[in-house]
Amino acid sequence: MIIFAFPGIGKTSLAKKYDAVVDLELSEIKYDNSGVRHLTKEERKSLKRPLKSKDYKEVYVAKALDLHKEGYLVLVALNFLPRLLWHMGKGAQKNCHIFIPKLSLRKEYRSRYQKRGNNRRFIFEVMSIWYPTLVFLSLLSYVIPGLITILESNEFLEDFFDSDRMTFKS
Repeated sequence: MIIFAFPGIGKTSLAKKYDAVVDLELSEIKYDNSGVRHLTKEERKSLKRPLKSKDYKEVYVAKALDLHKEGYLVLVALNFLPRLLWHMGKGAQKNCHIFIPKLSLRKEYRSRYQKRGNNRRFIFEVMSIWYPTLVFLSLLSYVIPGLITILESNEFLEDFFDSDRMTFKS
């Protein structure tokens, strides 16, 4: 299964607990982080990093699809939603789900980003896409309710995870 999730929902925390769960944002496939190895992975995620290769988006998508085929639960950044859905549609793969926060939780999520050590640039970028992204996906959740889960205050991805089956609860 491929899970798309908004920043701050708990992809990294979930992947750290279970070997069968892979957070592609923790991988080194996108960027060469050799100059910032002293930073935590959370701190690295919010840095402006040099591209390791010009085709990193294709590599990211290919890796997500390969891991999915191998049976891993793959957690990906929401910004890859259109690209991955297009590739999944071509291969008739439909096993995915989207997790987003409730639109009114902007302040709570800003606090989450600050507590986990994200820099101002990361927080600004996420806050600038907050309304456009979440309004669209919230409305879409009424059209396709089985595809999108909206998290309430103090909820995380793990609250919906069934560790016995290594899948997400509906």
